Amino acid sequence: MNKSFWTCGPFKEAEDRLERMVFRSEQMKHLMEMIEELEHLDKIIKEGDQDEIVMAKLMKLDAEQKLDVLLGINDGNEKKDDEISRETLLESIFERTKV
Repeated sequence: MNKSFWTCGPFKEAEDRLERMVFRSEQMKHLMEMIEELEHLDKIIKEGDQDEIVMAKLMKLDAEQKLDVLLGINDGNEKKDDEISRETLLESIFERTKV
């Protein structure tokens, strides 16, 4: 069911513009949240302890994938990202066993 009373004309155009503005505003809000999350994760990667760094790197991969989805980017690197995640986990395990 169409929620709009107007089906054509200037009122319909104004209503459509308003809907697009609301959508873009919501999209921008999500984009800013993702950017803040990535900045926070980068800070943890630079300043955190070893466990925090490993978790932050894994979380950053997920956050970057969310950002790609939000921006409509399909880079085809899903398998590559999984390999990086596995490599990071293995690296963390081996570093702990050395200590």
